[in-house]
Amino acid sequence: MHRLKYTLITMLLALFLCLTTLQPARAGTPYTILWQRQIAGGTGNSGLSPVISPWGDIFLVTGSSILRLNDRGEQIWDFKTGERPTGAPVFFPDGSTFVPTARALYEIKPYGRPGWSFSVATGESGGGNTSSPTLARGPGESFYLLLGKSLYAVAPRRDMLWYVGQSDYPVAVDADRQYVFVARTAKDAGTTVEALDGSGATAWRRGFAEQKQIYLALEPGGRYLYVAGVPKTASAINKCALYALDAASGAIAWSHRFSQAEIGNINAAPDGLVYLVAGKERLYTLDGATGEERLSTRLLDLSGAAPAVDRQGTIYVPGRERLYAVDGRDGRLLWDMEVDGGVQATPALGPDGLTVYFTGGKGILYALQTAYANTSPRTAGAAVGAVSTPGNLARAAQ
Repeated sequence: MHRLKYTLITMLLALFLCLTTLQPARAGTPYTILWQRQIAGGTGNSGLSPVISPWGDIFLVTGSSILRLNDRGEQIWDFKTGERPTGAPVFFPDGSTFVPTARALYEIKPYGRPGWSFSVATGESGGGNTSSPTLARGPGESFYLLLGKSLYAVAPRRDMLWYVGQSDYPVAVDADRQYVFVARTAKDAGTTVEALDGSGATAWRRGFAEQKQIYLALEPGGRYLYVAGVPKTASAINKCALYALDAASGAIAWSHRFSQAEIGNINAAPDGLVYLVAGKERLYTLDGATGEERLSTRLLDLSGAAPAVDRQGTIYVPGRERLYAVDGRDGRLLWDMEVDGGVQATPALGPDGLTVYFTGGKGILYALQTAYANTSPRTAGAAVGAVSTPGNLARAAQ
């Protein structure tokens, strides 16, 4: 009898262990905060994204200075420009960083020492434009500096090559190795997008209806220039739209119109898709080659900044109170994270394509990863986030 009882207990225990093994694994935590850092000076410039250098460091504009951190959030140096606003940096192969302000272009040596600088004698108030100055590297390996309503072509560590004064309203700029692309808006005269060569000569020009807000972004391969605009006077015909222009000729390859009254900046990602937010409520994903709508997902109370996407296809959408993570395949909300002060700028992706860096409105810089099954946090003792249920380049604005 005892032997039979022992045999039955053994069989039941084996069956229990077998069933336990066949149960699906419990879902892991949805994201991991690798680290977070309070940036000195409070909110800083939360409207600018963190910038990841070619060396993997994090550059963050904080009002009138620029902060360089390593990938563990430790400060390397803090360079004071003393001028507001300060724009996002551009990097030189020898390790120097170039930073634009409202009155100058500064070189910062690799260890945070000042180098060459270029000054604009009168400064550029921008005529009501409160956006940060924009710096792009373009044809002739020159810098193209947009200050207020004027564009300066500057030879690195030398001097100005040429200057183009703009018209009534602020403009947008982007560049590749062949052209610098400029959007100009003149009152009652419409908006014009032009491609200028290294000498400042116009290679092509294309007109649009007058825009209240306009954004430019180059397709990573350089084939298309994406132009997103919010018309000054909206109508059933004249709506917010995204255009893909042939970067070499200016011909329109495709266009996509939106029903919302506003659209935000755009992210032309290496995966061949274009990501943007419309109406501060809906995430769109478009095919960068055809304009075909791949995804349309309604979210709540978005900040309007362009989304970012990691190499696993998770889309990170900035909100006024939280950061949303959306599945890029079907638009399903994976998780959302409450962020004090919201997320006002596009998150940045680290060199691994998985680590997401973003700044909250209260001046905290976060390093975060979605908890994929085949990845593990690189930092021991990281804080784990909890799920909650909800109830992201160059810009011109009137």
